[in-house]
Amino acid sequence: MKKKLISTLLCVSMVAAMVAGCGSGDDTKDANNDASNTEGTADADTDTDSGSDSTEVENTITGDPSADDAFVVWGWNDDIKNILDGPFAEQYPDLAKRIVFVNAGGSDYYQTKIDEILDDPDNELYPDLMGLEVDYVLKYVNSDWLTSVGDCGITADDYANQYQYNLDLGTVSGEDSSDANNVKALFWQATPGCFQLRADLCEKYLGTTDPAELSTMFSTWDGILEAARKVNDASSGKCKLFSGYDECFRVLSNSRATGWYGDDDVITVDDNMTEYMDLAKTMVDEGLTYETDQWSTDWYANMEGDGETSNAAVAYCGCPWFTYWSLKDTWKGNTILVNAPEQFYWGGTGLAATVNCADKEMAGTIIKAFTCDTDFMVSINAKNSDFVNNKEAVKKISEAGATCDYLYEAAGQDIMAFYLPMADSISAKNATAEDQNINSAWATQVKEYAAGNKDKDTAIADFKSAVHDSYSYLKAE
Repeated sequence: MKKKLISTLLCVSMVAAMVAGCGSGDDTKDANNDASNTEGTADADTDTDSGSDSTEVENTITGDPSADDAFVVWGWNDDIKNILDGPFAEQYPDLAKRIVFVNAGGSDYYQTKIDEILDDPDNELYPDLMGLEVDYVLKYVNSDWLTSVGDCGITADDYANQYQYNLDLGTVSGEDSSDANNVKALFWQATPGCFQLRADLCEKYLGTTDPAELSTMFSTWDGILEAARKVNDASSGKCKLFSGYDECFRVLSNSRATGWYGDDDVITVDDNMTEYMDLAKTMVDEGLTYETDQWSTDWYANMEGDGETSNAAVAYCGCPWFTYWSLKDTWKGNTILVNAPEQFYWGGTGLAATVNCADKEMAGTIIKAFTCDTDFMVSINAKNSDFVNNKEAVKKISEAGATCDYLYEAAGQDIMAFYLPMADSISAKNATAEDQNINSAWATQVKEYAAGNKDKDTAIADFKSAVHDSYSYLKAE
């Protein structure tokens, strides 16, 4: 039996974000506006506006970890728990009774806590199953902490309907995802990205709410800069196209031709990343954004402004979960989706069983239901509006007439139909286990360059040095 957890671990750096389902009540959305966001905390590492400090955060534990048949599941918020308590409990009531859910209290705390307890398999809160975010999933997939989905009874045929980019994120680097023994995490969400626009501000400052016209504006970075200038000039600076230039980061970083390093372990700065530097510098030099950081208080506030008496932003980088979990109520019935210049992805949650999992058969049942079972995944969407990682399930949901009360009705958009063609073209081949920290180091240097404190070459050299200092096996050349 696992030993009792003696004390709560110390963690750092709180960030505010939202977790709410599309069409959920306002009380639910407000209650979840805390540090337990699902996707955004990789960017939050660079957030200087959120009041970060060292804080002891208690785990929230549901269930009896001392029970002989306890099956412990870890997450950083209640997203996994809500599905376990809903569709899973309905379909597998006896298994659901055994589940002990540990909510670590926020994504920033999660890795600190989970890393320590993964090295203590006798602890009664040692995870049998755990959630993993995209930005650090490969850190665990490439470790000895996890077992394969094949060991849990899952086959390649089971996950045949999943999107390849998600499979790549859960597969040991350099191995073939068609062998279930190489796959250690499977995802229930697919997360193709786009820009999400406020219809009322589009009409006021861009002169249209036609998705086709707006898509043309957003189809190139030059077009986006022109739109940013138009909004800024028309509003005398009270409204900006983007709250901060970092709305462009995920678009360019998650569509790169090369990752942060290759097989030779030499740190690489892809052309997309230098283009991001140039965009950031132009936007700062011309005053085209409010220079907020994603997930900061001001960034959220600009979601709600009117662009006349209060600052407002027209567009936010988004994906399916962003629409129904992160947008403020001002965007209800007021959101238009447009493609970005590059096809990209943002976020997603994987499930993985640990090497010392007490019941691998049960782990397999949970993972298979969440990530492979078409009908079960349709029920996930019915519960929380997720764009699920299952092509057949998404087709079923779309054919049934999926609705989202955030979309601007006059635009005639369907949230599932909009995203459906995108996910097949996404690639995650360039993702690495170190991405979360490297992205943070990059953001620091881009900010220095955009502010005029460093020239481009110096900022890039300092970035490479910082990455090498953190990961000595990566070469700064």
